[in-house]
Amino acid sequence: MLAPEHSPAGAALDLGSRLHALLAKYDAAAPRYTSYPPIPYWGPVDSDTVEAWLGERRASDASLSLYTHIPFCEARCHYCGCFVVITPHQEPAERYLAAVHREMELVAARLGRGQRVRQYHLGGGTPNFISPAAMELLVAKARDLFHFEADAEISIEVDPRHLSAEELKHLRALGFNRLSLGIQDFDEQVQAGVNRVQPYEHVANLIAAARAEGFRGINFDLIYGLPHQTRERFERTVRRVLNLKPDRLALYNFAYLPQAFPHQRKMDAEALPDAEEKLAIFLTARELFTGNGYQAIGLDHFARDEDELAVAYRAGTMRRNFMGYTTQAGTDLLAFGLSGISEFNGRYWQNEKKLVQYQRVVESGRVPAIRGLLLDQEDLLRQAVVAGLFCQGVVDFAELRERFGGDPRAHFADELDALEPLREDGLVSLEGDRLTIGELGQFFLRNVAVVFDNRTRKGAPVSFSRTV
Repeated sequence: MLAPEHSPAGAALDLGSRLHALLAKYDAAAPRYTSYPPIPYWGPVDSDTVEAWLGERRASDASLSLYTHIPFCEARCHYCGCFVVITPHQEPAERYLAAVHREMELVAARLGRGQRVRQYHLGGGTPNFISPAAMELLVAKARDLFHFEADAEISIEVDPRHLSAEELKHLRALGFNRLSLGIQDFDEQVQAGVNRVQPYEHVANLIAAARAEGFRGINFDLIYGLPHQTRERFERTVRRVLNLKPDRLALYNFAYLPQAFPHQRKMDAEALPDAEEKLAIFLTARELFTGNGYQAIGLDHFARDEDELAVAYRAGTMRRNFMGYTTQAGTDLLAFGLSGISEFNGRYWQNEKKLVQYQRVVESGRVPAIRGLLLDQEDLLRQAVVAGLFCQGVVDFAELRERFGGDPRAHFADELDALEPLREDGLVSLEGDRLTIGELGQFFLRNVAVVFDNRTRKGAPVSFSRTV
């Protein structure tokens, strides 16, 4: 049975007609802005530097968000752009997890044991690839080195193809209280075309089991722009999703980058929806979600109106980091494992991205950092602008003046001039000290943000995905 009929056709088509004329004008390449400055503009950073940064944080009373990357998958999904290791065997994962344990020990030794944790997340890859025993040891190690607050958010990304009700019970017993399921699409032809076949009935049974076990937050990841998708097919997927009532949703724009990800060539490029159809798919889904109790958040997220993320969005307290949108404002992010990205106090760094080298560095007793950035005052100011755009849809120059001093509006005079065509097209408005994203501008957040990005505008050309 599908969700009750709430036809998105009228509203979606009306909005689509207004957006259609803007597609050619604004469909450009730009960063996704999970960070500012974007990762390609970071420089080399060595272990000594990062270990000194960790030592400087030792006296901080800020809580932590911990992320651990589990890169293993049994098979590669053709659309994937993540750092993954393909293997059907557990032995590589066992050695890798031993290195992750060691990395956590190295970081905790420099920070001081017992630092408070508000958020703990396992991502991938496929975190539920590892055995239940290995999962138990990993969580136990984290809890031994850090102090998990009683109401900490403990979440895991799962591949429903390799998950059972019994494994859900085990995860819940370890303290996990949130799940993120990689759904992408329920259409069988789309699933076959991207090498990720997972029946709707199996997912529905898992959701019922998760709720019975007491998971309080369930997220679905969906992707639009995949081969064989049409607005009609994806509407059926969305209605099935609505039947399952996830608490949060991410609706990601598929980036077809076969030069960067050669395995994407295994998909039928001729079956990719064109720009107009891709936009129609997104708008149809958006109208269905917002018409059935979900708050649209930022670029591509949705949360049920009563969910704490939707509440934080409306209150202006939501934040964004490499794990996505979050309610955990004021926490420092520490990431463990292959390619993990950490952020705190104006400092970024990324871990080694080659498996063997990552293990070798950690086993030698060093933090495996390879690149990063110490943000200067200009970076921090522009970071605040980008965060305001993506989290609140507003840049408040009066607030920036209070935080950074000077006259931010005068400082960004050239950027505000560059925004004039976007203002004329109704994407943004400027009244007094507030630059506000308009209804149409919500679909072009990356285009607005790049105007304030002096790294991308002045730096060497970098390959980014398309904004639309």
